[in-house]
Amino acid sequence: MRITIFWVFLTVLTWNQVSGQDIDRQALFPFELKDTLGRVVKAADFEGKALVMDFWFTGCKGCVQVAEALHKEVMPAFANDSNVVFLSICLDVNFLQWKRSLRTGMYTNAEQVNLYTMGLGADHPLFRHYRFSGCPQLLIADRSGAVLSVSPALPMVGNRASVNSCIALIEKARNQK
Repeated sequence: MRITIFWVFLTVLTWNQVSGQDIDRQALFPFELKDTLGRVVKAADFEGKALVMDFWFTGCKGCVQVAEALHKEVMPAFANDSNVVFLSICLDVNFLQWKRSLRTGMYTNAEQVNLYTMGLGADHPLFRHYRFSGCPQLLIADRSGAVLSVSPALPMVGNRASVNSCIALIEKARNQK
């Protein structure tokens, strides 16, 4: 019960949060997360790539909406671009819940690198470093490893302006080395 209330609280906070908090080319936090096979994945593994980091948790309706926009309208613009990597970072504290949610296809897809906070959820150092207050949350880093935008406007299906804004930020990240 307490966990459910906490996640609902995080979702409400996110929708009230001011988006578009840009920071001045701060180096990407040197994160370590686990992939679906249990291997440790580090920020350094993506050197020379623009990163689009999508933070979510099971049960977050806003996360489903952002994922749908990413999958249907944003990611196709970069389908053949090996310089852009989409990371799906789950904040679930239960590993099995994360695996079940991956299978639904509601929060992520096969073109994303699926990563897990190793049970730390919102207490993972990466999430805490950027002072995120909830989900959905995006972070975009350029090819030099500098953060281009923390909490940019979230893309939504049917909202062309939000999708175009997200695509433009990713293009900017891809073009900066």
